[in-house]
Amino acid sequence: MNFKGNFRQLGTYDISELREKILTFTDEEWDAESWRQKHYDVHKYTHTISLIFDRDLRLKNPTTLPLYEEYKDLLAPIIKKIDNYYNKSLKYKRLQKKNGKAYPVRINFVKLDPKGGDIEEHVDNVFSLSHSHRVHIPIITNDNVEFHIGGELKNLKEGEIWEVNNRQLHSVVNNGDKFRVHLIVDWAIPGERCCCGQKADPQGQCSPTACEHTDHVLEPCDCY
Repeated sequence: MNFKGNFRQLGTYDISELREKILTFTDEEWDAESWRQKHYDVHKYTHTISLIFDRDLRLKNPTTLPLYEEYKDLLAPIIKKIDNYYNKSLKYKRLQKKNGKAYPVRINFVKLDPKGGDIEEHVDNVFSLSHSHRVHIPIITNDNVEFHIGGELKNLKEGEIWEVNNRQLHSVVNNGDKFRVHLIVDWAIPGERCCCGQKADPQGQCSPTACEHTDHVLEPCDCY
């Protein structure tokens, strides 16, 4: 989702218990699901363990995978913090009153390789990614991980909760000696329109077909 700025912090959370659980994952578990890194070349140095995910990158009716049940109690306070942050906005309250409650449409653990493992500069240009809020929570990281968005660089710390502007050019590099793991939550608010679609067609209806000319572009958004 595009917003005014590149990063915005939603809060913090003690992720120590979740961190200990993730450290038990084996290489075989990290490599069991390779669709994301094979389908998207920019993610070739990443490894994904999915909790809520669909390969069609839908925005509605997400699939909850079996592993989610094991982690849902640990994740519940983080999900609550995300929900509370957006519920401070009158705009989002009105959208949910009209269209239904917000929800996580995707939840993944994503590991990035060390010693130069990178995610090359790109823009997320799929309807669902343009119309959901991409939230990153570092679980395992180091001071040498660089997150670049729109020309701005940040080193996100463990337990911080950040929304990142995935409609601007962004990239990541891990120059540390150890892998990095983020919990990535895509937060969907029913009825919310991408600002680019609003600008291009203020009175139009939002759908993958109607918004194709604004969502499927490689250039950064310029609607703010």
